[in-house]
Amino acid sequence: MNVQILIQAVIQQTTVFVAQLATAGGLRAPLTRVANQVFLDLSNELQQQGVTTNVIADMFGLTLRTYHRKVHELSQSQSVEGRSIWEAVLEYVRQKEPICAAEVQQRFASDDRDVVASVLNDLVNTGLFYRSGRGSQAVYRVALDTDFQASQARSRDVANEYLVWQTVYRNGPALLTELVAITRLAESSVELALATLTADGRVERDADDRYSSQRLEVPVGFAHGWEAAIFDHFQALVGAVCAKLSTGEDRSDERDHTGGATFHLDLWPGHPLEAEALGTLARLRSQMEDLRARIDAVSAERSIKPSERLIVYVGQHFKSDRAREQDV
Repeated sequence: MNVQILIQAVIQQTTVFVAQLATAGGLRAPLTRVANQVFLDLSNELQQQGVTTNVIADMFGLTLRTYHRKVHELSQSQSVEGRSIWEAVLEYVRQKEPICAAEVQQRFASDDRDVVASVLNDLVNTGLFYRSGRGSQAVYRVALDTDFQASQARSRDVANEYLVWQTVYRNGPALLTELVAITRLAESSVELALATLTADGRVERDADDRYSSQRLEVPVGFAHGWEAAIFDHFQALVGAVCAKLSTGEDRSDERDHTGGATFHLDLWPGHPLEAEALGTLARLRSQMEDLRARIDAVSAERSIKPSERLIVYVGQHFKSDRAREQDV
């Protein structure tokens, strides 16, 4: 097994994944701290696996002194939020609106002119800015808060609820402090999410102030909670692969209880089995929902609290040359 090739391939695909997440919904998530956070998180995870700091420094190609200095510097700056040009332009126009393009360019004269122009255009295209006129005399206004602020706030709260619910389901019973550390949300946000989750019965709180949940559900077609659903699927995949790697085995076995399988089905338009192939995801979802319901019914009937969990992840991706031709 060539680990280095595998690591490079996984990183490349992960960057594609992060780029998609950062631009989902037309927004531009700040990525200023991502590289530093990856370094710190990777260092911490290696320590959790028992790797000494000497070896970790060597894995990063650093001397031990340089490694310690880097960790110290990055740790000290975690409370300092970096600001991209995109964020800075958004805030500046919000403060000065209405404002013409020439004034914005003058304010950000030390930055690349084309980058500033691209940011202004991007903010218009994503619906955060209104623009009238053209060129340097174009005037920009921020879209009214009443247009989207309330819905955004509620959307953020719901996303937090599902992320906290997913974390409780995966890691419970857990204390508030533990959930804050895992989710990295503000304590007030976690408390707000837990209040809603316990009120509607999705999460339970015991006498020791530990939170737990016996289920996690994001129904098909439900717009809320997609963040938690994606994270849960991603975590299930990574968890299975890591568990497989930890066994030291470099091959699969038909008797495996942990592992995965990927199938590529090559079709052509009008193939007699096309409908059956495309219906695989829906069919497996239905089968798993039925199996879960029967398992829960038996547990409830016998009053036995589950002590084991089998995590099954299912995904499907349809690629068509016809779709690519239509895009061109």
